[in-house]
Amino acid sequence: MINFIFGIHNHQPLGNFGWVFEDAYNRSYRPFMEILEEFPSMKVAVHFSGPLLEWINENHPEYIELLRRLVKRGQLEIVVAGFYEPVLAAIPKEDRIEQIKLLKEFAKKLGYDAKGVWLTERVWQPELVKTLRESGIEYVIVDDYHFMSAGLSKEELYWPYYTEDSGEVIAVFPIDEKLRYLIPFRPVEKTIEYLESLADNDPSKVAVFHDDGEKFGVWPGTYEWVYKKGWLREFFDAITSNEKINLMLYSEYLSKFTPKGLVYLPIASYFEMSEWSLPAKQAKLFVEFVEKLKKRGEFERYRVFVRGGIWKNFFYKYPESNFMHKRMLYVSKLVRNIPKARKYVFKAQCNDAYWHGVFGGVYLPHLRRAVWENIIRAQSFVFTGNKVFDVDFDGKNEIMLENESFIATIKPHYGGSIFELSSKRKAVNYNDVLARRWEHYHEVPEAATPEEEGNEEGVASIHELGKKIPEEIKRELAYDWQLRAILQDHFIPTTETLDTYRLVKYHELGDFVNQPYEFELYDSGVKLWRNGGIYVEKKVPAKVEKRIELTNDGFLAKYKVSLGEPYKALFGVEVNLAVHSVMESPEEFEADRILVNDTYGIGKVEIGLDRRVRVWKFPIKTLSQSESGWDFIQQGVSYTLLFPIEKELEFEIKFKEL
Repeated sequence: MINFIFGIHNHQPLGNFGWVFEDAYNRSYRPFMEILEEFPSMKVAVHFSGPLLEWINENHPEYIELLRRLVKRGQLEIVVAGFYEPVLAAIPKEDRIEQIKLLKEFAKKLGYDAKGVWLTERVWQPELVKTLRESGIEYVIVDDYHFMSAGLSKEELYWPYYTEDSGEVIAVFPIDEKLRYLIPFRPVEKTIEYLESLADNDPSKVAVFHDDGEKFGVWPGTYEWVYKKGWLREFFDAITSNEKINLMLYSEYLSKFTPKGLVYLPIASYFEMSEWSLPAKQAKLFVEFVEKLKKRGEFERYRVFVRGGIWKNFFYKYPESNFMHKRMLYVSKLVRNIPKARKYVFKAQCNDAYWHGVFGGVYLPHLRRAVWENIIRAQSFVFTGNKVFDVDFDGKNEIMLENESFIATIKPHYGGSIFELSSKRKAVNYNDVLARRWEHYHEVPEAATPEEEGNEEGVASIHELGKKIPEEIKRELAYDWQLRAILQDHFIPTTETLDTYRLVKYHELGDFVNQPYEFELYDSGVKLWRNGGIYVEKKVPAKVEKRIELTNDGFLAKYKVSLGEPYKALFGVEVNLAVHSVMESPEEFEADRILVNDTYGIGKVEIGLDRRVRVWKFPIKTLSQSESGWDFIQQGVSYTLLFPIEKELEFEIKFKEL
């Protein structure tokens, strides 16, 4: 006999499109539970995230009633997490407790007193034990990889264990990775064979499957396989009628058996995450190393010792994510005693926009936009005025300017540029633009996956799909050497073109874009300056000074540029805006006023100048992988205002919200 716990995790990120929710509901969430109701002896542990529950409650209240019926019949065990699906290890303890409490309260409305936690992205840190216990949680579900990282062998991973931190103890269940790759992608008999192979005389032995509910209908090819070809009905029937398999729920198991012993789990997530979270060059090496071990037939033997990065590495890998995360932490502390504001902070903690693996994540502008919207709305409850402090914990101070309408964060150490321009009225960050960067999978055809019979009948997991970059994307692919901000200062040769510039094939003459500026605050704004140079046959000394002042409807920037000796060049001021209305091709034109009308993102704004200038305008498009293949996504639009210079130059730029 083998005990078997079957669980699913259903989640849609905050900010996702309504049609995505509806499609996932119809292709996965609804048919899954309707079929479950047909099998009264089938039991499922299920976690629903808060954003998904809120959407279902508003759009399909009848589904909430279905869940209540299944709970009442004893078919569902509700497993909770942070309500807005935060990575618990990445948010303050005070917020973790409140987030878990919110979802426990919703579970009670379904008729269930939840005692277990689905750990978001299975990101484990030992310090979570205390938080979970304080929240009334008795068990948590993580991957078997966590246990193997602690030195346990695969044979020891068919039981839950206790883990302890600072004298607090919690039960930890390991999810069986082999089951994650069998269910639902392979024929039902493969799962049955595997479970039967585990059966022995130990009555406490248990195999756990708990994974994304979207695998049952949303992932490519799965709707046809799971529902139209009848995989799910066949699976439920086979599991409930097999005498060697004893179907259980987590709470049932813990009421009958005691966890096997004590383990100490390191900081970890699932195996794939350890690849994705590495910086791109290291991730490529990691994949190569795993593939070498597989070719030698040594991977399974030594995989216990194969570890990549940890989830928080994403804050190193993507500085834009780090900045967003640290802004969220800042606001969390700022509004901790304001309940209305805290609700927005909790929403801003939704994990998806902070990282990237096989799903779009940080590359999806609408998900980042939802995070920024809630950060801004939360901060609008307080007013702190102008401040100088290290916002993103990189050891260098930022300047945060604030008036009644805007928050602007300027990095003096990075070109004296604006890295956040947040409108309190619109609740948008105009500079929410991700840089174009090389990812390791741009060269690697497929990610490292556990060895599995790929040619068998069934449907491929998204981890098993090889992907080739289309030629039309390759032609437009470019990688930035700088982060993208507002008021980035360039010196460009007069011979360069829009194409060489946008495809990063041009020559940057100056040392201003990502270099430090000195600064001094004054009543209405900040003055920034840098004594740098233009580098040609010899260094031509150059000084750039800019004064930035927030206004009621935007900002005013006053520039003074001077060269130590005459030299003909173009001085370019680049303004990167989070424009998401698709721009088909680059544009070059002359103007003293640029009107932007972005119906999908930032709305209407105007860039005004005190003279007519040449403008280079082009879309910032990133290449990322997703469950459906390649995403070539417009992150924003770059507007570079070009001023001819030979010796001295003065001008003004006015940014205005319309």
